[in-house]
Amino acid sequence: MNNNTKHYIILGLVLISGFVFAISGTQTRYLPGDTISIASEPDYPPYCIINEKGYADGFSIELFKASANAVGLEVNMKIGIWTKIMDDLSDGSIDALPLVGRTPEREKLFDFTMPYLSLHGAVFVRKGTSGINSIEDLYGKAVIVMKGDNAEEFVRREKITDKIITTNTFEEAFRMLSRGRYDAVVTQRVMGLSLLEDLDINNIIALDFQVPQFRQDFCFAVQEGDSL
Repeated sequence: MNNNTKHYIILGLVLISGFVFAISGTQTRYLPGDTISIASEPDYPPYCIINEKGYADGFSIELFKASANAVGLEVNMKIGIWTKIMDDLSDGSIDALPLVGRTPEREKLFDFTMPYLSLHGAVFVRKGTSGINSIEDLYGKAVIVMKGDNAEEFVRREKITDKIITTNTFEEAFRMLSRGRYDAVVTQRVMGLSLLEDLDINNIIALDFQVPQFRQDFCFAVQEGDSL
């Protein structure tokens, strides 16, 4: 185990301990041996994925499971598209989500731990695309984002373009772009590069310019009111 892994596991213990302390004072009291329910997206590598055995896996999943184990909690896991599992947390069908970018829009829906990752977004285009040299150049272009993702919130909040196409997953978004449909995908850079590699898509690149307005602070999240 390298030092970075140890750092994130220790941070995870702090995050989940805060989560357990918070919900113990609300509607449900969790004790060692209890089971909490969480959910994972199917294709947000390397953070949330489905492994070769069909189970939820990835950095954020392992971080949450290790943290829960450290305080004696069992974890029940389900897999679903992002908009569905966000709704599940909002209505109390599940107890927590392990990978949620903290945004102004979501402050009304969830309570968050401190971030364990802070990353920036990127613009992905087909190789050979010209005329997109800054985020401002996207205006009037057809931009694909995953429905309910930080990227959709960012594109709408900042009025990046008036042509927004939403998909259920970023796999769907990248496959559409690869086949010549629409102009760009906006998403988190590391995830996008990892997913393109997994999908063996070679005709899409991440543009070099920075998108400082699109920052993702990834946290654990619970229902609004379960203060962390």
